Amino acid sequence: MQPNFHLAAEAVCPGCQIGPIVVTNSMVIMLVVMIALLLVAWLVRVRLSAVPGGLQNAVEMIMETLEEVVQPALGKYATRLFPLMASFFIFILFANWFSLLPLVGTIGYIEGEEGHRVLVPFLRPATADLNMTLALAIAAFFVIHVSGVSVHGPLGHLKALSHNVFLAPVFVVIELFVIVSLSFRLFGNLFAGEVLIGMASWILPVVGVLFLVLELLFGLIQATIFTMLTLSFTSVSISGAEEHG
Repeated sequence: MQPNFHLAAEAVCPGCQIGPIVVTNSMVIMLVVMIALLLVAWLVRVRLSAVPGGLQNAVEMIMETLEEVVQPALGKYATRLFPLMASFFIFILFANWFSLLPLVGTIGYIEGEEGHRVLVPFLRPATADLNMTLALAIAAFFVIHVSGVSVHGPLGHLKALSHNVFLAPVFVVIELFVIVSLSFRLFGNLFAGEVLIGMASWILPVVGVLFLVLELLFGLIQATIFTMLTLSFTSVSISGAEEHG
């Protein structure tokens, strides 16, 4: 049976839904990642020590690295926005890496489609679902522009974006394409990785392992790109705050 790939996420099982909401295989991974991250945060919190152990040390290293990137870009607003930027990076990174676990995309139920029997996986990468990446991009869009409005005010932010009242509508449309850019870049790379690993594993398992290792790197790169773009756009949005303040 050849691997089967769909752009849209599938129901985790026939008839699986909560009211009008269909429970999809990508939604399950999203929940697993969120619960795992919350569990790690709770473990670090309850075992917090002046002399950090292995888990606390790893978490502190990640947070300090992110802080070194966010602080210079956002200045005095870094403290306020750091939790959001760190959340984007950590969630996307581990959502990408969770997609490489052995059970993801490999176990499921058989369904007939166009005269063929296909495997519908119980688990599918969360960031290989356009709904997930679109939600992240919309959240990033709001972070960018709410930050600008909070610093400059609504009219000041619009003026900072367009520099010309007559060109304001054009610049507003351009800004809306940030959502498209962020969501499709992340979705496209992760979905392509899912397809490559699936096809390579089906044709030659050794090649599949090689792509698996590369996807670890690509997962880190994509989380970094999304976060850095959001950080850069936010920095531009609040630029001039020192002069305005």
